[in-house]
Amino acid sequence: MSGKSLLHVPRAAARSPSKPDQERFRYLIDQIEAMRRARADWNELVASFRTSDAERVYPLRATLKQVTRETVLVIDRLLDGKGWSRADQAALKEIACHTAEALLHANPHDLEIRDVFDRHSSITFEESKREEIEDLKQQAKEHMGIDLDDADIESEEDLVEHIYEHMKHDEAREHERSAERRKSRGQKRAEASAKTAKQLLREIYRKLASAVHPDREADAARRTEKNELMQEINRAYANNDLLALLEAQLRLELIDPDHASKLSREKLQQFNRLLCEQLETMKTELRSIQDAFRIDHGLPQGSALDARSLHLVSKQRARELRAHINQQKGFLEVLANKSATKRWLKNQRRFDDGEDEY
Repeated sequence: MSGKSLLHVPRAAARSPSKPDQERFRYLIDQIEAMRRARADWNELVASFRTSDAERVYPLRATLKQVTRETVLVIDRLLDGKGWSRADQAALKEIACHTAEALLHANPHDLEIRDVFDRHSSITFEESKREEIEDLKQQAKEHMGIDLDDADIESEEDLVEHIYEHMKHDEAREHERSAERRKSRGQKRAEASAKTAKQLLREIYRKLASAVHPDREADAARRTEKNELMQEINRAYANNDLLALLEAQLRLELIDPDHASKLSREKLQQFNRLLCEQLETMKTELRSIQDAFRIDHGLPQGSALDARSLHLVSKQRARELRAHINQQKGFLEVLANKSATKRWLKNQRRFDDGEDEY
């Protein structure tokens, strides 16, 4: 149920101007159709970006993971050898553990890398994860007032889920408190109108469900078709998608394209209310999805999201990955020579002590 809607309010003749409610209905239908197209265009843009990103970036990520993993294993072998000072051993262990930990965050099931971490770290990876989770729980208590001491949390995902559930509970409780406060006459009217609009939506849904229900169809092909339509209707009702429900009625010939022009003023106003809420929901959802995309890909809020800008994002990420790969390969070349490794470690200590002239 997408694309150009067949619903419309006929354009009035010059001597008989259409009513404001009918004009608003036409406007809202047009706006919702525009948002449908915008969402479809966005989905197509993201799909194209992911395909391009997969072709350009994923192979580089795999290469970087491979050379980084090799770095950890090479350092592990070096530490088995003799001739290292305590300072050199400590530095190599620190590099091995730091790099191994980064790899394990991406893939905690890499047992070979986990073994390297556990042998060279003062605590095991499991102990490190538990400490990290305890720190995050403490931060949640101090900064958000959320006490998770008794919660069964074994991963960061569990922690985020518990925090989300607490926030939802707090929001629901605050909403209840707000509802208990004295309401103005205008608020009461608005709530009554919203309730009536919801009842209207339910009425349309019930008529559709009665007309479409697959169990009442003897023909197998028609039953499959009705089952698919029923699923669409269920989704539309769950999303308060009035336009999709009206379009379903139109497809089933329960109404005609000029249906809205025949409605009473009160019912048309309720339609407009539902359509207005649907439009705002669609706008909010699209903004949220695009904002989340920006966050996931490190883009500034409000930055352009079009084919050209996303192509540049993918290109920049590939450039950065190639630079990291070359840097890691260069370090592997240093590690291949014991004398070069010792010189590199000495220079790092000088740099850390602030003695490097640069």
